[in-house]
Amino acid sequence: MAGMAVIAAALSLAAPTRAATPAGTRIVNTAQLVVAGDAPRAIDSNTVSVAVDALVDVALAADAASVAVTGAATLPVAFTVTNSGNAPAGYNLTASVDLGASVTAIVPDVDGNGRYDPAIDKGEATVTLAAGASARVFVLVAGAANGATVAATATAHAGSGAAGTLLPAAGPAGADAVVGTSGARASATSRLAADAAAARLDKAQSVVAPDGSARAVVGSVVTYTLVARFARDCPAVEVSDVVPDGTRFVAGSMTLDDRPLSDGADGDVARLDGSTVRVALGDMPAGTTRTIRFKAIIL
Repeated sequence: MAGMAVIAAALSLAAPTRAATPAGTRIVNTAQLVVAGDAPRAIDSNTVSVAVDALVDVALAADAASVAVTGAATLPVAFTVTNSGNAPAGYNLTASVDLGASVTAIVPDVDGNGRYDPAIDKGEATVTLAAGASARVFVLVAGAANGATVAATATAHAGSGAAGTLLPAAGPAGADAVVGTSGARASATSRLAADAAAARLDKAQSVVAPDGSARAVVGSVVTYTLVARFARDCPAVEVSDVVPDGTRFVAGSMTLDDRPLSDGADGDVARLDGSTVRVALGDMPAGTTRTIRFKAIIL
């Protein structure tokens, strides 16, 4: 259809992650000895306990591997920083760009809509995140050149270094902290290109079995997550995904940016067309990110 950008889903698997035990949690254990005989009795051991130290860790990812050079005076390049530790943490963001371009600022995505708005997205090049939380920042580039690389780095305020490095009194309430596997410092890059793809669609899945495990067995529910990112203005966008053979669509499970969608062809943007999930996003401005989810049960 003329004037319509249709994106078909491409599959990439994402293993479900397990939340880290929160810093400060006290792990307590008492054993028991049972004496049998005519007068059986139980004898408790002494109780031992240990408090979980704070883990200082971070992950950083470019929202797009390449960003189109538009000719605008300021080009926003989006990165997402994630607190992969087990306690609240602050991070400092730095960035650089080559080929004669310059970084003028690093600002947070204040309203979380994935699109840079100079009237709203203002602030310092620091973020503070709860354990497991993520935030998007924009690296603002002036004089963007085709082929330039934008490099961003997030470093924990508490300190960084080799994994296992002790950071005394750097955790909550003055508790000790330990540097995680990232070294509490992470970097990512995005390339500026005149021929960058106008849009990108990433697909992930998570599985929950009837017994709560992540096994793919009969009765397991698979949640599919589609993330559409737009490097350029794209008109009349529709995302479609065929519910896989061997599964059945779970009625009422479609969401767009975590807002529920109906299955029928009615007033909202989604519909189940036979065995195909369709979501009409409409005109998408450059810099926009939209997230679609639906569920299917394994037969």
